[in-house]
This record gives sequence, structure tokens and C-alpha cells, in this order.
Amino acid sequence: MTPPTSELRTIPKLVRWTPTEIATVTERAKACGLTVARFVREAALGAVPKAARNVDHKAVLRELARSGNNLNQLAHEAHAREMLPAQAKLDAALELHMTILRQLAGEPHEK
Repeated sequence: MTPPTSELRTIPKLVRWTPTEIATVTERAKACGLTVARFVREAALGAVPKAARNVDHKAVLRELARSGNNLNQLAHEAHAREMLPAQAKLDAALELHMTILRQLAGEPHEK
């Protein structure tokens, strides 16, 4: 990333692209969450732009909250009945929870 500066960017520079090149640059800039101008400027000044995670974090966090809630309900059930909950229910909830955690970590799903 370029260091912050109080100097205004007032000098435009024309760059000619082939349709394939601009499509590639635009796609990479979008993947990094940057405008094309900022992506090109930062790359030209030595930064190595990194793609943002391609995960809808809000949806993943909602699912994580749901599975955590399920685990909490099972824990309350076990405590209230002074027994372990049904093993299948607990295994399913734990598997869902671990799947979501793997998604957050960017690991592939294991079966």
C-alpha cells in the first residue's frame, strides 16, 4: 500500500490496454477490493496487492452463531437432564460448527 501523503494527485497518465489486459486488471483490482487506478498505482509503486477473501463473512458468521446456539441448547439439555444429549445430535452440531470454522479459515471441506 502506498504511504499516506498530503500531496494531491493532479497528474493523469494515459495507459493503453488490450481488452484482455484491462479485463484481467479490473478483475484483480475487484478481487482486492480496490479501484483499478489504486490497484495499478500501488502495484507500480511496489506494493503486492492481495485478494480479499471471497467469502460472505456475514452469512458465515450467522451460520456460526446458529450452530453455536445449537451447541448451547444441547449443553443446557444435558445439564437439565443430568445426562449426555443424544450422540447423533451432538455430532451433527459439532460437524456443522467445524465446517463453518474451516470456511472461515479458508480450508477445503473434508468429508
